[in-house]
Amino acid sequence: MSESYRFPPQYLKAKLSLIDQEIKSLPDVRLGNHGGRVVVRQCSRVNGKRRVREYSADKKEGKILFGQSEYRKKLLKVKKQLEVILKNAPEVPDINLSKVDTSYNKEMWEKIRTRDEFEKKQKGYPYKDHLMDSRAEMIVAQCLDSLGLMYKYEPRIIIKGEEYYPDFIVYLPEFQRCFFIEFLGKLNDDKYISRNEFKLMDYLNSGMVINRDLLLFCGYEDSMVNADDMIDDIVALIKKYCRIYS
Repeated sequence: MSESYRFPPQYLKAKLSLIDQEIKSLPDVRLGNHGGRVVVRQCSRVNGKRRVREYSADKKEGKILFGQSEYRKKLLKVKKQLEVILKNAPEVPDINLSKVDTSYNKEMWEKIRTRDEFEKKQKGYPYKDHLMDSRAEMIVAQCLDSLGLMYKYEPRIIIKGEEYYPDFIVYLPEFQRCFFIEFLGKLNDDKYISRNEFKLMDYLNSGMVINRDLLLFCGYEDSMVNADDMIDDIVALIKKYCRIYS
């Protein structure tokens, strides 16, 4: 969340609202000690009365509740950060989700499958749970992580019977929509350009619009786009969504 200050208040307000909803949906859990063993206590209210259920921390139910508790702590930390950023922010209109009309939506995000479900790479650049094709892709992933955005690496899409794997698909729950990112890193290679030309044409013919549904980052074998410029372009797209969906 270190880069959240870059986002427009309208987006951060929507993000904060979603976090509040998620926090409320998670159980109130506390750690304790009972008979010399660590226990997880779930607190709730039944008919106005406080009720506490206790689970052993090394049992399945206790492990699940402990994981939810840790996640809740992370959300509370993010919530506090957003509240600080928004403290003196100007009043902004809410995002109008009824204006979001795209096939790159929540349903697509939930159904999308990724390349590693179909084939396992034997070599690459390790980043988290992935082997990425280039250091540039690693930097894109790091930019997305620094912005706190949800993404999948190499999503599988079908266009006119052809199978493609864009580098990333990013999901924005604040708008209930996705966008794709492609990094083209060998613009000094004619064969590389020719191969990607057909792919990009299929993207565009399928209805994708550059700088709305698709962000392109480009570079050369001996140089690439600066990470700050990537972040600026991602944030600019989110600002555009705020204007479109106000």
